[in-house]
Amino acid sequence: MNQILRFLPLSLLVVLLDQTTKYWAYNNLRFKPDVHVINSFFKLSYAENPGIAFGVLSDTGGNLKVWLLSGVSFIAISLVTYFIFNAPPTKKLLLIALALILGGIIGNLTDRLHLQVVIDFLELYVGNYHWPTFNIADMAICIGAGLLSIDILAEAKEVTAEIDSVKD
Repeated sequence: MNQILRFLPLSLLVVLLDQTTKYWAYNNLRFKPDVHVINSFFKLSYAENPGIAFGVLSDTGGNLKVWLLSGVSFIAISLVTYFIFNAPPTKKLLLIALALILGGIIGNLTDRLHLQVVIDFLELYVGNYHWPTFNIADMAICIGAGLLSIDILAEAKEVTAEIDSVKD
């Protein structure tokens, strides 16, 4: 129980930042021209994503999709919360990663339940490559996934070192 209480503020911060920035984007970018923050690299551009990451499932139908994607989000929230409760307290990187992922899932789920779409408004360009429009929740999920990967790799390295020391 202590784990969730220590790392819940990070999840709540992600949800707060995500929903505040989406509210701002909805009121200030919708039906307006894009705002070029850093020319040919970063702009603010309002978009509604009815699907999942990168617009996948955007063209598939209506309310069933909203409920299906919401159901998947609730399952993901349950799993992440379970892992937070059961993670060793010494695994700080793991707990931070899970808290970021949890906040991101809740942020996007809030949109989906309230609006039936997820609001995206951040766009990046690198040369001719255009990264799909995203939001703060997406960033938290990606950063959390990256930290989770680092934690898993570090754990694997520790286990490999232990196995090697037993062999010697």
